[in-house]
Amino acid sequence: MSLSYNYPPQYAYPSAPPVYRGFPAPPRLHWGWVLALSFLTLGLFAGVWLVVEAWWVKKVTGNAKPFGWCLAYVLVMPATFLLIIVGAVVATLVASNAPSRVIGAIYVLLRLCSVVSYLVGAFTLKGALEAEPIDIPLSGVMTFFFAPIYFQYHLYDYNVEGRVAEQLNAPTEAALASVSAPVSMPEVPPQA
Repeated sequence: MSLSYNYPPQYAYPSAPPVYRGFPAPPRLHWGWVLALSFLTLGLFAGVWLVVEAWWVKKVTGNAKPFGWCLAYVLVMPATFLLIIVGAVVATLVASNAPSRVIGAIYVLLRLCSVVSYLVGAFTLKGALEAEPIDIPLSGVMTFFFAPIYFQYHLYDYNVEGRVAEQLNAPTEAALASVSAPVSMPEVPPQA
């Protein structure tokens, strides 16, 4: 029995399987449900779902920036609601206009913080979804107007198993591309 030298070294000797990083499954709620629940809760569910998507991206990529911005957006919402309640109570107790002007200015500032944190969170999440290892191409216009619903539209059908298979097959494909044509060995007649 003769040794064959036509095979690259990684095929000649058995070795450990390639190391790959398993992906957790993305959130599996249909985008239609996200849209319906966002309408029913007046946008509160959309903000919470944006945090859920950002948490998944944090688990997959390790990038915590989108999660922080989306969480800031969701936390500004109750602060704005609380300010409206406090403003209504103060306006009924005090007859002057001064407290209502201050509360109105704080309300405008909180709404501005809410919009900025939403936009920064949505676009950092878009960047994380477009980067490796997720690789989902996304539109900026759709992200601006419908971020949580648009992201969920793409994540609902995202194939985690296919991504793991790509990771497993990537070294083999690269190795096959680098291997040249086999060298023909002269036939050795059997020894009698």
